[in-house]
Amino acid sequence: MKRYIGIASLLVLSILQSCEKKEALPLNLEVHADKKSYKVGEQVLFHIRGNPDQLTFYSGEEGHKYIYRSRIKANPQAVTLEFASNRRYGADAQQPNSLRLLVSQQFAGVYQPDAIKESDWVDITSAFTLSGIQANDATYVSSGKVDLSKLSTLGFNLDANVLVYFAFKYTGTTGSTQPRWWINQFNLNTETTEGITLPIADLQGAAWTSIGLTNSPVSWLSSSAGLRFQGGGATVGSNKVWAISKPLDLTSVTPDKGVALKNMSTRMDSYAYTFTTPGTYEITFVGSNSNVYGENSVVKTVDLEVTE
Repeated sequence: MKRYIGIASLLVLSILQSCEKKEALPLNLEVHADKKSYKVGEQVLFHIRGNPDQLTFYSGEEGHKYIYRSRIKANPQAVTLEFASNRRYGADAQQPNSLRLLVSQQFAGVYQPDAIKESDWVDITSAFTLSGIQANDATYVSSGKVDLSKLSTLGFNLDANVLVYFAFKYTGTTGSTQPRWWINQFNLNTETTEGITLPIADLQGAAWTSIGLTNSPVSWLSSSAGLRFQGGGATVGSNKVWAISKPLDLTSVTPDKGVALKNMSTRMDSYAYTFTTPGTYEITFVGSNSNVYGENSVVKTVDLEVTE
C-alpha cells in the first residue's frame, strides 16, 4: 500500500511541476529615449530592453492616449458637423432648393415613407455652404464647420443626451434637368470639456438609408465613393427622396488605440517615431507575456517635449 501511495505522490508532484513550467514567464521591460526634447519632424528613437512577447505603443497624440484606451463615453462641450458637396446640372430657376440638410431628435427611426413627418425635422441648410453648379466631378465645396449647439435661431436646440438623425432631402421636378448631388465627406465630431476633438461618425459610419416619397423613380446611392443622387433629364419623373442616417449617439466615442509593435515571434530592440505637432507627450509602451496558463503585463511611460 505504501508503495502505491508513494507512486501517486510522485505523479502529483510531477504534474504540479509541469504546470509551473508552463506559467507565463515573468516580464521585464525598460524603455528610454536619448533625450527629453525633440523638434517637430525629428526622429525619436526609443530603446527597448526586456522580454515582452507582445508590445503596444501609444504615442500620446490625440486618439492614441493610453489613459483613454477604454473610454467609450465623453461629455461634449460642442458638437460640430462639416460635409462637402459637388453639384452638377439643373438650374435653380427650374429646380430650386434641390438639396436640403435636416436634423431631428424626434424621428422615431422607422425608415418607411409614411413615417417621414416634416414636423419632426428642422431644416439647418442655411447654416452651411452648398456647392454651386460645377464644371467637373472633382470639385467639392466644403460646407464649413458648424457647431450644432448654436443653431437655436434656426429652431434646433441640441440635446447631447438624445440620439440625433440627419437627412439629406432631395427634391427634383420633372420637365427640366434635375440636379445631380454628390457628397464625399461628412464629419460629425464632439469637442469634449477637456478640449479634445473626437469623431462620432463619418460619411460611411452614418449608414444612410434612401427613402423615396411620392413614387420617386431615383434613389440615393451610398458607397465607398460617397453619397450620391443622380438626378436625371427632363423626362425623368419628379423626385422627393430622403437619405437618413442611423441614430447617432453624441456622447459615444471610439476608444483611443495603440499600435501593435511586436508579437512573440519577433524581436525588437528599438522603435523610431516622428511627431508632427509640438506639445508635451506622455508616450506609453505596454508589454505583455501571455499563454493559456496566465498573463503578465507591464506599462512603461516616457515623457517628451516636442518643439517647433
